[in-house]
Parts: sequence; structure tokens; C-alpha cells
Amino acid sequence: MSTLVPRAPRRLRRRPAAWLLAAALACAAVAVAMYLINPLGTASADFGARLWGRTTLDMPSAAMEPTLAQGYELVVDAGAFRRGLPRTDDLLVYLGPDGPRVGRVVALPGQEVALRLGEVFVDGERQPAPAGVDVETGPGPGRDLPETRVPQGHVFVLVDNRDLGGDSRESGPVPAARWVGRVVAVRR
Repeated sequence: MSTLVPRAPRRLRRRPAAWLLAAALACAAVAVAMYLINPLGTASADFGARLWGRTTLDMPSAAMEPTLAQGYELVVDAGAFRRGLPRTDDLLVYLGPDGPRVGRVVALPGQEVALRLGEVFVDGERQPAPAGVDVETGPGPGRDLPETRVPQGHVFVLVDNRDLGGDSRESGPVPAARWVGRVVAVRR
């Protein structure tokens, strides 16, 4: 006695390669759409930052030494600020005029920040220097800044190697539209 095996309908008998190609094209279309939509709102054009919320960046300069040396690989959480504002002492990656920059958040929206002989004051209170950072006090370029109120939607960032500059002392508070993410890990 022979057993009859039901045949699949014609529409399901297509070649597996066609289904695989269709699935790959659908995934690619979704990835491109998500990249363009930018659901995390990151300022970066980096594919990983826009889709997965994580990206890596080589430390672009010596501005954060001794905390971060030039050439260190930074892991950046691009979705960090969708869940809330940066916090004081966060290492913020943001887009500067010449590309990505890294700076330490020292003042938040609505706070008053000032530099007097290299010392940082927020709302009139002297702030301790970050651990391991030797802040030179005394007169010099970039060591004095009159009281400045940080506007809503902005943060004030300083680099740890203050002699190199390239932070809010020159370009002003950093708007949220230029924030890329928070440094969450460092690989040497």
C-alpha cells in the first residue's frame, strides 16, 4: 500500500534562495529606515550609534589626559540621554566644530559656572578637581571665566587637560542636538 504525501501549495514551493533574498532585503530596508529615523536622537552619523545605541570611538586627542590617553578606545552609550540628562562628572562625547570631542560635564542646565584662577565654581561653590587631575591654578589663558548661566538643553563641559582647551570655555555650553553619548567603558 502506498502512502500519499500531501503536496505543498504552489506558492510555498518557491526556491529557498528567493525567500532568503527577500528576508535580507527586508532587513536591509528596516536598517536603513531606522538609521534615517534615528530613534535614539544621537548627533552621530555612526551606524552603530543610531541603530544599537552603542558605538566605539578612538580618543581623538590628549585633551582628557591623564583620565583618557589619546588612542584609547571608548565605548559610547548613544542612548544614554534619551533616558535622562547627563550628570555632573559624566564623560560626554559630543560633536565639536572639527569632529567628535570628549569632555567632562561640570554644570547642568540652569546652573551658574565660573572659573577663577583655574578653579571651577558651580552656583558659587568650589568644585573639587576630578580624581587624578592636577589643575594648575594661577593666571593663564583659559583659567578665568566670568559667571555663566547654562541655558536649558545645554551642558557646560571642560577637558581634564585644561591647557589644551577645546571645550565650553571657547565654544560655550554644548546643546543637546550635538550630544553623541556617554562614555561607559574604556579599552586601552
